[in-house]
Amino acid sequence: MSDRQKSDTHLVWDLPLRLFHWLLAVCVIAGIISGKMEALSVHQHTGMAVMGLVLFRLIWGFSGSQTARFARFIRPISEVIEILGQIREGRADKRAGHSALGGYAVLYLLGICLVMSVSGAFSTDDVLFEGPFVVLMPGASPIAETVHSIAEKFLFLGIFLHLLAMVIYYFRLRKNLVPAMVTGRHKGLTGDSGFISNRHNMLGLLGLVIILIASQLPIFLQPGLY
Repeated sequence: MSDRQKSDTHLVWDLPLRLFHWLLAVCVIAGIISGKMEALSVHQHTGMAVMGLVLFRLIWGFSGSQTARFARFIRPISEVIEILGQIREGRADKRAGHSALGGYAVLYLLGICLVMSVSGAFSTDDVLFEGPFVVLMPGASPIAETVHSIAEKFLFLGIFLHLLAMVIYYFRLRKNLVPAMVTGRHKGLTGDSGFISNRHNMLGLLGLVIILIASQLPIFLQPGLY
């Protein structure tokens, strides 16, 4: 992209946030597929990776760029109603970052991913699979398995609503949300920026890598697993 093209676009998302987004999508999809195929080792690794990614996003929600911060997009319900009205009228929000409605969608998806990953880590089938946290609270496994099963339905609902929102934004508001999550930039937006310094970017990426590695350690530390 040329300097002139860059000047015509608004930086919406910082690099660590974009990388988090795509890693979470890959891990969630891989976790669903591996679970259905009973590839339990892959399922366990992806589940713990999801836990680590959610932890990173919670930290980045206070330390990332303006558009990444929870304070920027967790807004009063009145603003959610306003956004719904704009969508009904076919008017796109020109402010960069998550809308008030999108902010609550982010919280929903992060919450359900955290519930899924934590409940999975405390679950066991007493035959082939034992989550890495079962040893901490063996008696909690039946409850964790029930929570994991119920939460899966809410995860599918969240994925469906996320895809539906993208379709509505594209066809109703003529706003394609995908390229900005790849390049970080979007034309015609104003307001907060996803800009952070190169040092801030590197620290964010380093933190993401460290948390992902740490998320896998409980698996390798399971007695007799490796």
